[in-house]
Amino acid sequence: MIDYYGDNNRWFIGKVMSIDDPQQLGRVQIRIFGIHGDEKTDIAQSDLPWAQVVVPVTEGQSSGIGATTGIKNQTQVYGIFLDGKDSQLPLVLGGIPKIESIKERRNKPLALSGGSNVERAFNFFISAEGGEFTPQQACGIIGNLLAESGSGAETDINPLAQNAEEGSFGIAQWNPAEAAGYRLNVLKLFCDERGYNYQELAPQLEYIKYELHRYSYLGLAELREADTPREASIIFEKKYERPAEGSTQKRINYAEEIFEKMTSEPVGAQ
Repeated sequence: MIDYYGDNNRWFIGKVMSIDDPQQLGRVQIRIFGIHGDEKTDIAQSDLPWAQVVVPVTEGQSSGIGATTGIKNQTQVYGIFLDGKDSQLPLVLGGIPKIESIKERRNKPLALSGGSNVERAFNFFISAEGGEFTPQQACGIIGNLLAESGSGAETDINPLAQNAEEGSFGIAQWNPAEAAGYRLNVLKLFCDERGYNYQELAPQLEYIKYELHRYSYLGLAELREADTPREASIIFEKKYERPAEGSTQKRINYAEEIFEKMTSEPVGAQ
């Protein structure tokens, strides 16, 4: 039987996930390696424990007197469980310096500008980060995205669009089937490796650029030769989207409508 705290301590190493203590006691929410897993999908962040933090003896330490903890989010920390094997009362003793991985450093996709998803996609594709496509080529891509995830040029592209029958998802309706190359699964892996949320617009736009540059058969070379929204739309449909049922004219119409709008009105700063 254990009568006192400290009779059976258990050490841990973890990572700080939040410093916004709802009780304002200076605690930090931590994900402990080996218990809560490395990934956010293992145990929801809302279920992670809040740990007390050791305060230097030079601080007041009670009644709101003294400095709050200086620990930041993503800090690697070590400590002990005051209740031993029960492991419900973590106490953080300090931080451990580390070299962050690419995934930890790059947890936010490229910031997008524009008043709608169509404008944001247009600004992305004509930018250096998005591939420096011409406005005609960008609109050819977007016309297809509208056909895949929207309901026309008068609406918007939708990163949450889903086909319940096929299981396809996102602005390009990536398909999870083996026959389609598990493209939805690869999108999720691409985002997971970078700390992105695959359901958001910016990661999906980055993934389109990634696929175009990685797989030559998806038509990047041909797309760069397109001089009109019509040509670009046809190439992107046939090479990249490859739909089971053709809707070529509809995609062309969307592309041309978007091109007229994007080139006749000021577009948000890039």
